[in-house]
Amino acid sequence: MPKGIEYEYTLFILSAVFLVVTAQLWLHRVAKKKLLSSLFQTAPRLTGSFYVIAVVLLFSGTIYINYLEKEQQKEYEEGAKNVARLLADNLTSMHHERLNERTSENDKTYLHILQLMTRWQNDHPEILSVYTLKKNERGEHYFVVDPEADYNRNGKIDGKREQRVPIGTVYRTYLPELEMAFQGKFAMEEHPTTDRWGKSIGAFMPIFKADGTVDAVLGIDYDANTYLKKLENERQKGMWISFLVFLVWEAVYILGVYAQIGRKLFAKHKQELEVSEKRFKRLSEMTTEGIIVHAHGKVIEANKAACQLFGYVEKEIIHMPIQDLVIPESLKNAGRCQEGKCAIQLRRKDGTIFNAEVVQYEYDYGANKKVNVAAIRDITERKNSKEKRQCIAVHDDLTGLPNKEVLHRAIAEKIQEASCRREEVAVMLLEISGMKTINDFYGYSVGDQVLLRVVEEWKKRCDESILLGRWSGNEFIAVLSGSTKEKAKALANQLSEIADEPVVVDGLELYVMIKIGISQYPKDGTNAKTLIRKADIARYKLRQNAASQFLFFEKPMTREIQEKIATEQELRRALEREEFVLYYQPQIQLDTGMVTGMEALIRWNHPEKGLISPYAFISVAEQTGMIIPINEWVIRMACQQTKQLLKDFPNLSVSVNLSPYEFENRRFVHKLVKLLEETGIPPHHLDLEITERMTMDTEKAIAILKRLKSIGVTISMDDFGTGYSSLSYLTALPIDRLKIDRSFVRNIHGKKEAILPAIIRLGHNIGVKVLAEGVETEEEVAYLKDKHCDEAQGYYFAPPLSYEELIVFLCEHHYKKLHVQERK
Repeated sequence: MPKGIEYEYTLFILSAVFLVVTAQLWLHRVAKKKLLSSLFQTAPRLTGSFYVIAVVLLFSGTIYINYLEKEQQKEYEEGAKNVARLLADNLTSMHHERLNERTSENDKTYLHILQLMTRWQNDHPEILSVYTLKKNERGEHYFVVDPEADYNRNGKIDGKREQRVPIGTVYRTYLPELEMAFQGKFAMEEHPTTDRWGKSIGAFMPIFKADGTVDAVLGIDYDANTYLKKLENERQKGMWISFLVFLVWEAVYILGVYAQIGRKLFAKHKQELEVSEKRFKRLSEMTTEGIIVHAHGKVIEANKAACQLFGYVEKEIIHMPIQDLVIPESLKNAGRCQEGKCAIQLRRKDGTIFNAEVVQYEYDYGANKKVNVAAIRDITERKNSKEKRQCIAVHDDLTGLPNKEVLHRAIAEKIQEASCRREEVAVMLLEISGMKTINDFYGYSVGDQVLLRVVEEWKKRCDESILLGRWSGNEFIAVLSGSTKEKAKALANQLSEIADEPVVVDGLELYVMIKIGISQYPKDGTNAKTLIRKADIARYKLRQNAASQFLFFEKPMTREIQEKIATEQELRRALEREEFVLYYQPQIQLDTGMVTGMEALIRWNHPEKGLISPYAFISVAEQTGMIIPINEWVIRMACQQTKQLLKDFPNLSVSVNLSPYEFENRRFVHKLVKLLEETGIPPHHLDLEITERMTMDTEKAIAILKRLKSIGVTISMDDFGTGYSSLSYLTALPIDRLKIDRSFVRNIHGKKEAILPAIIRLGHNIGVKVLAEGVETEEEVAYLKDKHCDEAQGYYFAPPLSYEELIVFLCEHHYKKLHVQERK
């Protein structure tokens, strides 16, 4: 066992022993002081049990600490194995078997693999170096790909070991783990290796050929400090848990000893306390009420509750005449209070009078003396409770305005009156927008004050003909009798203009918006429920507006709501009936003309309306939450169809657009892993497209993207240049490709001409590919090639194609490329 670990175990055991000795000495002193006996005489069985269990806990704690350390070692090795397997699979797919000791360092395959392994080192800070080894005919191990690595973490490449190792360099160190890897098994060093470069621990993963034989071995040197730190953390965690369990047991033991001492003390003093205990018991039976013991017209004893009830201190109320506490008119009822209950009025020290319920009984008080014990309860609140309940039933607690139930009845009454007088009634639903932000930032108490200030201003602008009530939360209703449209407009203007000035609460200037929807009787309905619903529809229409406004209900508003509901229902049926289809737009590598991927685009093949563009239904899907199951279907279908294409076109990848709702869903990564397993597509053939808006919260976005990258998928930033991402954070985002928005491509001779090459250079400088969208002319293609753009997609190459059309396109494109190469 290493010296550091021995020290930790020794400290753990010494601390436990110190606690045991300290507790024993302290408890011994307590027992001696209170019972004049030793600890073993006071609690012999408990003390013996404590020592036995303490020894067992120390032994079990040592076993538990070792168990946690072993489990952490297994977990670290499993994580290293998963990372190594993923990289090895990537190397197999990139034809690592083509490389040998005679391969030129300018070989394209070698350079692509070198770039990939360098990126892996940069993306995984726990990795010191990554390299691949093969065996030659002489049985010697030699390096194939070994990128330069910053071993000592000083930000520069210095020393021979940190430089890139040439192909064919012989690896002369014998490691049994390396031999195991060449036999087709993953192996990891049991203990870290220490040299002048620091501590490292090596893992070795076989790289297989297509026929299942081992082609090479992938070696990964991990930072052993991170590995040792994790082991130390688990060890310390085990020690703290074991120590906590030991502390809990010691606390139980101390409490048990104290309980034993308490029981013996109680038995010792029991005889002395019998008389006072009876008196105390009588008073404690009614501790929630004021208790007064009186005889011969004077107070003998009073509990604390009675003193608080009357406003006296104990020494003031003792020996006070009972008539000073009772209202004279109530004294005639005193006869009825013997051995029973009565309601009388009593007087406090400050002269205030309150209603009280008195329960009085007669008891023996010793030496043949009789006393009356009265339990007194203030029933003022009970008398007022009925009125309060009636008020609460019809008014809002916070604002004091009529509540929802009253508003329904009042609107019905005003409609009936208006019907008789042939007048109109306006029903306004008012929403104070912005309350959620105020509640989240400043708390609900500040939010309540804002509501109260706005309501007070509304009350000042409402005369007797206007009924104002609270509907729910931040929604209110105003009812205007004898209304015309002009009167309703004038009132709406008055009520909404309050938001023009800030609401001041505790020195804070807070701004809200007021949205008002208005319906009218009899034009929009003849009952309260209908008028409120239509006012709500008009108010909902204003939700997207960033200013205080009002709007009268119009019939087309109902149709819009109904159409949105109908679209949502149709979307659910479309998903069940498999009416959605995927179209694919090819993505072309500009320097070679090869098809490297395609973007999956959803279409709705409606049985009656035909093919529907996503622009017609995606917004409804996002508003209703349907976007999540639809996006899941898109990913699954794109992976299934791409998996089929990989048989003939092994270099293809498919891009799928992510919605913000899916991107921020905590279960998305788990669902994506399951989808990849179900479809069987290698993760690196799936590209997820995000927008700049999704990365506005950069720290949160980086955490999500790192989890996605750990699966092995690639990430593209779509419509780059049109969003809000900060360039200072762009290099921190783990992305693989920038997709330039088509607006920049269309303006290669306009004002934006300078932006396009700047974006291309930016992408290359941060080590990602750049793809241009919306390419439609040969001139645009030539321009992009000249600016060294990597890839492009657009109608110049192909419009979005159905799956069957895509297969034809890929075959024709592949045939043309072969024909061109043969002619060359």
